[in-house]
Amino acid sequence: MANYVFLHQQNPTPSDVLPFYEPGFFFNEYAHLRQQAENFILLSAVNQETQQTEARCAFFIQADEACSPAAAPFGSIEFSETLPDAVLDKFLFELTAAARNEGVKKLRIVSYPHCYAQQQAARLMNRLSAHNFVQQSAHPTYYLPIGRHSFDDRIVPAECRRLQRCRRTGLQFNQWASTDVAEVVDFIQETRQQKGYPMAVSSRRVTKLCQQFPDQFVAFAVTDGPRLAAVTITVRVRHDILYNFLPASHPDYQTLSPMVMLIDGLFDYCKKTAIRLLDLGVSLDANKQPKPGLIRFKRNLGAQESPKQVFEKIL
Repeated sequence: MANYVFLHQQNPTPSDVLPFYEPGFFFNEYAHLRQQAENFILLSAVNQETQQTEARCAFFIQADEACSPAAAPFGSIEFSETLPDAVLDKFLFELTAAARNEGVKKLRIVSYPHCYAQQQAARLMNRLSAHNFVQQSAHPTYYLPIGRHSFDDRIVPAECRRLQRCRRTGLQFNQWASTDVAEVVDFIQETRQQKGYPMAVSSRRVTKLCQQFPDQFVAFAVTDGPRLAAVTITVRVRHDILYNFLPASHPDYQTLSPMVMLIDGLFDYCKKTAIRLLDLGVSLDANKQPKPGLIRFKRNLGAQESPKQVFEKIL
C-alpha cells in the first residue's frame, strides 16, 4: 500500500493527469471525459515508483447520483492486472467516500463488457460485491473474436448465402473516405426513423464526436454504385478493440441484407489492423428489453456473449 498514492481531482487540466500504465479504454481518457459533461471528478491510484496511474475512475454528478460515465457506453474502474487486492479495495473505499462527499444518494457504475478485460472484470465484480455494490442490470454484449478463421467460416449457411448474393449483386464495402460525416449521420437517422428505432445519441452529438475524434470514430459503408445500402460508425475503444457503434441499413435492401457484408468488411478490417475483438454491442430496444431478432442475427454471424453490468451503491 505504501507504494501507491490516491489522487482525488475535480476538473483536472490535462497536465494534472498522470499517464495510465498502458493504452487504456478511450472512454476513460481525459479528452473523452472532458466532453461528456462540464464537471467531473477523477480518482486515480498512482504507483509512486513509476509515477503511472494503475487504477482510475471518473464520475459525474447527475441530479442525486454520482455516475460513471455521463455520456459513454461505459466508464467504471479500469486497473492493472497486477494491482494488489488491498490497493483495489482502498480505491473502492476512496471512490465511495468521494461520491458521498458530493452529497449524492447513489453511486452508479456502468462497467465494460467482460470480454474487454476478463481478469479485471471478474475481480472487479467480486470486490464491488464485497463493498456492498448491487448489480442493477446485466445484459450481454455480442462480440466476434478476430482470429485466423475467415468470416465466412463463422457464419451460418443462410447468412453465408446472403453474403454471396451481396457480392454477386455488386455491392461494395469501403471505409468512408469523405471528411464530411453529415451524409452518414443523416442516413443513420433517417433509416432508423423509418424502422421506428430512435437514436440513443443525437445526430448533432454524433457528428461532433466524429469531427473531434477522427482517429477513434471511423465510418464504413456498403454501397450500390452511388447509393448507400448500409453504414456504420465504429469506435476504436482501444488499439485492439473495435465497437460497432451505430449501424443502419436501407429498407430497400432488406432482401439482400447488406449488414452481413458490412460486418464481413469490419471483420476483415480488424484482421488487417491488429484488432482482436469486434464488439457488435448489446441487443436492446428503447425500453432496454432484449430484441430476439437482433440477437438471433448476431448469433448467426458467430457472435459470442459477454456480460456487461451496471452496479449501484446506496450511500
